[in-house]
Amino acid sequence: MTEQEKVKLIQGITEDIIRISVTDHKGKKISEHEKAVELLARALHDFSVYYLTPHSHHEESLKGTVAKVKIAYNTLERMKKTNVSITRINQ
Repeated sequence: MTEQEKVKLIQGITEDIIRISVTDHKGKKISEHEKAVELLARALHDFSVYYLTPHSHHEESLKGTVAKVKIAYNTLERMKKTNVSITRINQ
């Protein structure tokens, strides 16, 4: 398998992940993990597009890709923090 074919395979897989992510969940709440996975798949898909068209100038598009990766990271990092709620009980 050539390098180009491998990148096209990555592109196809990420398209499938995105397609699965945006299907109608019929009222089901989407978890933060699912949102992060979708963002990472979109970023990887964008990156594969840049790779397959190296002759183009992608500076602005790369900023968007970096933003998606940062948002996904921040989402996962926020989930790691525990939410502690203290409630006083009057006796």
